[in-house]
Amino acid sequence: MEYEAKKLGRINTGEVYQVAAPLDEQIKAFRAKKISYPFLAYPDEVAQIRLSSISNDHSRTSMTAVSLKKARTILLREPLLMNDITASEATRANTNAQYLMRGKVLYEVAEARAKSEEGLAPEDRTACIISQEGDFDLTPEMPDSRFIIRSQTSDYFAEKTNGRITFFCLPGQSKNKTTLNYLWFGSPRNKSYIECGNGDLCDGIRAFGLLRYIEGNTQRFNLSYTK
Repeated sequence: MEYEAKKLGRINTGEVYQVAAPLDEQIKAFRAKKISYPFLAYPDEVAQIRLSSISNDHSRTSMTAVSLKKARTILLREPLLMNDITASEATRANTNAQYLMRGKVLYEVAEARAKSEEGLAPEDRTACIISQEGDFDLTPEMPDSRFIIRSQTSDYFAEKTNGRITFFCLPGQSKNKTTLNYLWFGSPRNKSYIECGNGDLCDGIRAFGLLRYIEGNTQRFNLSYTK
């Protein structure tokens, strides 16, 4: 089955597309529209799409979540799942009711980066150790919220929420291997919840893609990705 991304409109950084498909097929559909890595929109771009009245729909995002068992979820702006090989691996893992797993070193390197950036404004960081264990509510002044939604935080909370967004962490499966997943951004009609534990990459779930006007907006990183 072939999937086609549909153009919905534009925000100030690019043209907005959407397609419902398994993750590996979403990437193919966005590439067919000349959308390049990381293909899926980041959470702050999803917020801007909603604030611009283009769509209030839910969306997978390019943001990565990693965890170990009994450790806090770490979020990365490095889109580790957003390439053909890893997306196919993650999709297959979800088909078998599993998460994609990598070596413990991935979590350790992500943790070290997050700690090294603690002196930066949350909006300028590339990694963030989520401030609480388990599931909890985000509010607009929290560093976690500002890391995820960046410059759109204040407006998004004011216009699209009741002042809170529930955050669902990524449950680590092992103390010796990194559990790897993506960040889901629920629609405002479902209270805009943010979920790191969805195992739905094999399903036909919607996501926004952004054909960016300035490719320099997409950062590339060098995080160790050892199996």
